[in-house]
Amino acid sequence: MNILSLIKEIEQNKLEPEKLIQCLDIPQNFVLSNAIKQIVKLKLDGNEVVDKLSKLSVLTQKENQLIGIYTVGHLALAALKKMDSSIAKEKYKELVSKINEWDKDCVEKLIENNAFDL
Repeated sequence: MNILSLIKEIEQNKLEPEKLIQCLDIPQNFVLSNAIKQIVKLKLDGNEVVDKLSKLSVLTQKENQLIGIYTVGHLALAALKKMDSSIAKEKYKELVSKINEWDKDCVEKLIENNAFDL
């Protein structure tokens, strides 16, 4: 399946939860960002999702840029913060304590601007 078709399937919620979670392993920024947003919308917050988002949270470099200043890593951290599970919230606190102020501000702006409602 090509990238554009996969993104369309993610956006239209045509993937089973397991397949959607597997999309977090695809090293393509827009597949990752769409999968993260859909995972938050569907409230998928199990251990596997938290682990994968934790790994993605380090992707804050220019090559992981989405739109403007925001990166896959910023979106992954914001997703952890938005999730209801205590394990996600604890992981968010742990990870955000290790990043610089610029990245913290980016994550907070994504949350404040309801990035998951787009």
